[in-house]
Amino acid sequence: MGIVVKQSVWNLVITGLGFVLGALNVLILAQVYLSDDYYGLWNYVLSTSFLFFPLMSFGIHNTIVKYYSSYTTKEERDGFLTQMLLWPLFIIIPIIGIIYLAQDTIASYISDKNEITGAFLWCIPMIAIFQAYFEIFYAWVKVHMKTIVGNFLKEVFYRAGAMLTLMMLALGWIDQTEFIYSLMVIYALRALLMNIIAFKTYLPVFRFQKLMNTSKIINYSIYMIVAGSISTALIDLDKFMLNQYVAIDQIGYYGIAIFIATVIAVPARGMAQITHPLTAGHFNRDEMGDVAQLYKRSSLNLSVVAGFLLVIIFCNLKEFYAMMPPETRIAIPVVFLIALTKFSENLLGSNNAILYNSDLYKVTLWLGLVLTLLAIGLNWWLIPIFGIIGAAIATCVAYLCYAFAKAYYVYMKLKIHPWTSKTWNTLFLIAAIIGIFYFWDFFWHPLVNIAVKSVLISLTYLWSIYKLKLSSEMNQIIKRYLLRN
Repeated sequence: MGIVVKQSVWNLVITGLGFVLGALNVLILAQVYLSDDYYGLWNYVLSTSFLFFPLMSFGIHNTIVKYYSSYTTKEERDGFLTQMLLWPLFIIIPIIGIIYLAQDTIASYISDKNEITGAFLWCIPMIAIFQAYFEIFYAWVKVHMKTIVGNFLKEVFYRAGAMLTLMMLALGWIDQTEFIYSLMVIYALRALLMNIIAFKTYLPVFRFQKLMNTSKIINYSIYMIVAGSISTALIDLDKFMLNQYVAIDQIGYYGIAIFIATVIAVPARGMAQITHPLTAGHFNRDEMGDVAQLYKRSSLNLSVVAGFLLVIIFCNLKEFYAMMPPETRIAIPVVFLIALTKFSENLLGSNNAILYNSDLYKVTLWLGLVLTLLAIGLNWWLIPIFGIIGAAIATCVAYLCYAFAKAYYVYMKLKIHPWTSKTWNTLFLIAAIIGIFYFWDFFWHPLVNIAVKSVLISLTYLWSIYKLKLSSEMNQIIKRYLLRN
């Protein structure tokens, strides 16, 4: 777990920094300098782009992680990486052609409820393409166990770029329309920088040759398109479907709530950058004991860290929204519902890494298709009745079903699961602290309330984690950084 802890800690810090920048963008700058319509448009464009990115990537970012270590000679690896760069073009070029030929029809469809969206049609596929090649080059670096710089570009660069353009908007150098178009430039620059880093990490001699197990790799890539699309759909489908039912400013309020809840996913996102290539290597070397150990340790450590974030958010949510415009408070239940889905990502540890990098990956297709249909049906049913709350309920139900179905399938096939008695102790501790502090309010300014409650919660949580010895890794970190003499 040494390399996992070391790189996960760095990735956690970087991802946390990204979310701090995101908070400044979403909760301060965007609230002041973007109208509700353009803030909603910002959320809609990015969410729809992320829905299409797995298709544009042809699943190659997962394919590189799974198969790169199975090639042992430089010639084989060079040929493999050469083809991985080219395969996405067989999907990208036809899709761009279809959008070009049918752009008026597509723009009319997405503008049915909110006219503003149709004018920015081309932002969606372009951002999806740049995101796809960024992930491909990031996977290129991951297989060499170098995740930190790529994670910085993934989590910090975009948000720093968005902050810069929001400041330019504040100074009057650009208008709101140009801000939306600037998103394409930011994603393009990020992909270019990741490309440079990937080639510095490993520069192949470009070779066009028949790959070993070509049909197997193609089948895996196709499955990864579907699996990636399903995973993304379960996260971003709600905002896409909301555009067809509610005013775009409501999507903006929904986006704020999603951003707050997504902070809980920071630990899982940080650790996933290193657990995916590690798990792939263990499977390729038939090291099932190491897979099982990584599964349990990742789940426990992520649950401890994400549990802390969950407690902080739940217990301070009322005070936070007291500082926000009154109309945004309609989305408070959304935070609770989406936070549960994000916490489940952490509770399952390296489950996705096991599925994507073993022979079990095909199940993600069938499970995902069923639960995506469930999500679509729930959204169609609940959004017209409950608006953005309905979208959150649909996402929560579908995502939790999908997550735990995957965990059950891994258990059925490999006889391993991510939980131990310490996992249940951690969950009990989280519930107990929420029960104590959620209703404990002070009569001061909300910022003071948040600061005081956060300090009390932090001391209580860390002391409990340390005394209960829930995680040896967490205890080592507490001893090293908090209990030094």
